[in-house]
Amino acid sequence: MRKMRRSDRATTVEKAWEILENAEFMTLSMMGAEGVPYGVTLSFARVDSALYFHCANEGYKLDSLRKNPAVCVSAVHQQRTKAEEFTVAFESAVAFGTACEVTQQSEKEAGLLAICKKYAPENAGAAAYIAQYPQVSVWRINVTNISGKIHD
Repeated sequence: MRKMRRSDRATTVEKAWEILENAEFMTLSMMGAEGVPYGVTLSFARVDSALYFHCANEGYKLDSLRKNPAVCVSAVHQQRTKAEEFTVAFESAVAFGTACEVTQQSEKEAGLLAICKKYAPENAGAAAYIAQYPQVSVWRINVTNISGKIHD
């Protein structure tokens, strides 16, 4: 991996995970099925060193991931504009990895449970119910490299 240009703003790996985990959404970037870059913003949850997201069973995103599972995700947390300084304060994280479709029902439920706990903790029990729907696809991103940056 290339060294971060503003290394004075780099975080520890642990802090990068914390930033990513606390971010409301992530942007998933990949090589599109037609050979052009493609990115999409998704809800997600972290489980250990993996990220989970869910979607329909078909579409351009899945066509792209099935053709080339290498991905990059980015997320921003604690962003605020500092207009008087013509800048933005933020915490951000970037992670690289490989996406794979979850096929085991128990892992599918665990991934959905993690997502439910993050976004709707009062309805987290719905994950097992949702996992039964055949049109719900769950994907895991196995993160191989992560970095973070903070600008105050």
